[in-house]
Amino acid sequence: MIEVRELRKSFGQVQALKGISFHCEPGKVTGLLGPNGAGKTTTIRILSTILKPLSGTATVNGFDVVRESDKVRASLGVVLENTGLYRRLSGDENVLYFADLADVPRGEALERMQFLYKLLEIDYGKRQAGTYSKGMAQKINLVRSVIHDPPVLILDEPTAGLDVPSTVAVRTFVEQQKEAGKTVLLSTHLMNEVELLCDYVYIINLGLIVAEGTPEELKKRTQSSNLEEAFMKVVKE
Repeated sequence: MIEVRELRKSFGQVQALKGISFHCEPGKVTGLLGPNGAGKTTTIRILSTILKPLSGTATVNGFDVVRESDKVRASLGVVLENTGLYRRLSGDENVLYFADLADVPRGEALERMQFLYKLLEIDYGKRQAGTYSKGMAQKINLVRSVIHDPPVLILDEPTAGLDVPSTVAVRTFVEQQKEAGKTVLLSTHLMNEVELLCDYVYIINLGLIVAEGTPEELKKRTQSSNLEEAFMKVVKE
């Protein structure tokens, strides 16, 4: 569902991506890990059609991110750390506005919204989004991102700065999306989250994929007791 081949991107003299390749499968959570400046955000922006690659190819749901960007966006649900909700609208209005943009029939959107509200324990949809805590806003952001039932979900630091109940709710959401057969690409700095959620992991550093495998494979290969230790060994090498 996500296929990246020899992707390259530069900003002036800085090579952000130096020919990375990876893929993500349906019904699995794939982790994209790396230190700050490794190329994670650039990769996510290319997959989201915000940036264009210098060379190489990337497809989402079979659509090329450059030549078929509209179809890629229709296939994607993207959740960023900065929720970007319209503060003067209620949570319900934010969700339904995006449903309208995606041409989701109102009845279908309401049914989907109520299912996700129950899953994420949201009971504040009528309140103005400007009054929300970070965790409350992020949960509405999650509902908004999948209101059109996309087959592919990209999550960039979805639990950063959240309290424990909100973090647990987000993880429950990710597991539900996986069980529904969605393709999930997760970028996070929280290694315990990766061990809990990810089926397969790619580690990126200095614009290159430097290691890949299941969390258990990475720990075994680096002779590490936990994924954080394995990550540090791979990055230092």
